Amino acid sequence: MCYNNEKGRETMIEFNQLEHLVSIAKNKTISKAAEELLISQPGLTRSMQRLEDDLGVSLFNRKKNKIELNENGKLAVEFAQNLLAEREEMIKELTKLSQNHISFGSCAPAPLWGVEYALSNNTEAQIESTLVQDENILIEGLEKGDYSLIVLHHPLQDKKYISQEFLNESLYLSVPPAHPLAPFNGQSVLLLSRIGFWNEVCQRMIPESHLLFQDDPSVFNELTKMSALPNFRSDITIQIEEAEDNRILIPITDPEAHVRYYAIYPKDKKNLFQPIIKQIKDIDWKKTKELSK
Repeated sequence: MCYNNEKGRETMIEFNQLEHLVSIAKNKTISKAAEELLISQPGLTRSMQRLEDDLGVSLFNRKKNKIELNENGKLAVEFAQNLLAEREEMIKELTKLSQNHISFGSCAPAPLWGVEYALSNNTEAQIESTLVQDENILIEGLEKGDYSLIVLHHPLQDKKYISQEFLNESLYLSVPPAHPLAPFNGQSVLLLSRIGFWNEVCQRMIPESHLLFQDDPSVFNELTKMSALPNFRSDITIQIEEAEDNRILIPITDPEAHVRYYAIYPKDKKNLFQPIIKQIKDIDWKKTKELSK
C-alpha cells in the first residue's frame, strides 16, 4: 500500500507489518508475538520501527523492558485489522473466480486500461474488456449479467449496485509550438476513433472543425509526430506515452473536458471489486502501455 505520510514522503506499508502490529496487540508483549509469528524479537522490533517511520508517527510507549501501544498504536491496530480482513475476503472471492471469467465494459479507454491492469494483477480469471460509447448498452449488459462491472462518467442511481468513484481524467490540446491557436474551431483535428464517449465531447466542443479519425493508435502517434495538425490528449495518455519534443500541451478549461469515472458493480461483489478498484488510484500508467495499443 503506497501513500504519502504526514511528512509528505511517499512510502510503502507491507501487509506483514500490519500482521506484526496486530500480533503484538493480541499477545501484549514483543516476545510472545515473535514466538507466534516465528520470527526473532529483534526482527519484530525492527519491523515496528520501520512501520512507525513509514507512518510518520509513534505507535508505542517504550519503557525499560516493556513496550505498550499508545493511542496512535491502538487506532493503527483497528485499521490494520480491517485491512487484513478485507485482504482475506478479497483472496476468498478471487479464489472462487480463479477458473472463471470476468467481463467488464467501459465508456472510455483510460479506465478500461486501469481496471484490466488491476484485475490481471489480482486474479487468474480470464478477463474480457469492452469499450462501449453508448452507456445504455453498458447498463443493459450489467443488468443482464453480461458484464460483472461497468465504468461510467457518473454514478448509477440504482440501489442494487455500488458506484465507486476511482479516477479522474482531463483533456489537453496538443499542438506544435508555432501553431496558430485562434481561431481553433473550424480547423482540421486528428482524433482517435475508439475513445468512447470522448468522441461525442470533442465533436460538441468544436462542431465546425474537420475531424480526421484514425483507427490505429500507432499510426495516430506517428501522424502527430510528423504533422502540424492539432489533436487531443488526456492527462492519463500523457503519462503513458513518451514526451513529444515537437508538441505543446495546453489544458482545456471547459467543464466537460474534465471527467470523473465510477466503477459500478453488484453489491454482492463488493468484497471482490472494491479493494481492486482502490488500487487504480496509485497505478503507474506506463505499465498499462501494452493495453492502450
